[in-house]
Amino acid sequence: MSAQPTLPTICKTNHLPLEEFTSVISLLFEPTALLTQRIHDACPYESYDQLLDKAGELIKELSPLEQLEVVNAHPRIGESAAKLSALSKIEQGNASANEDAVLAKWAELNRAYEDKYGFRFVIFVNGRSKESLFPIVEDRIANSSKNQELATGLSEMVDIARDRARKLLAANPASGAPSPKI
Repeated sequence: MSAQPTLPTICKTNHLPLEEFTSVISLLFEPTALLTQRIHDACPYESYDQLLDKAGELIKELSPLEQLEVVNAHPRIGESAAKLSALSKIEQGNASANEDAVLAKWAELNRAYEDKYGFRFVIFVNGRSKESLFPIVEDRIANSSKNQELATGLSEMVDIARDRARKLLAANPASGAPSPKI
């Protein structure tokens, strides 16, 4: 069993070379060189909250093609465990009794969503079961627009990153992060 990843203090993060900074940002967001470079270029930050606020601003400044690159860095819900980061595996939860049917339904919904919008469905799972998200994605497929979905997916990614930072910092008091602010 691998150890839970940890975040360095924000002070240390501010001074990391890009390669090491990338490892930190990849814990919060799924790996995306474009966004990581922009966040790195905007250092220093006083807190992870400030870093994530800036990430949200930077995402909005990206071109539509760049935004697609960022949102598509996020794994699909129901993706094979081999394709998920350690934190995504935890967030997507344990297998249910009818896991094969659930994964088949997610494959169908992901395909329908990507066929309609051209990018991956992203939602802040926040401890909900994969099955409980079916009505949400079905509604978003039926009742949304590409621009609205892209903005929603990118916003959800920042929410996911903020939740990851909060949990990682809470698990490692040595990081020196005051609570609850990250």
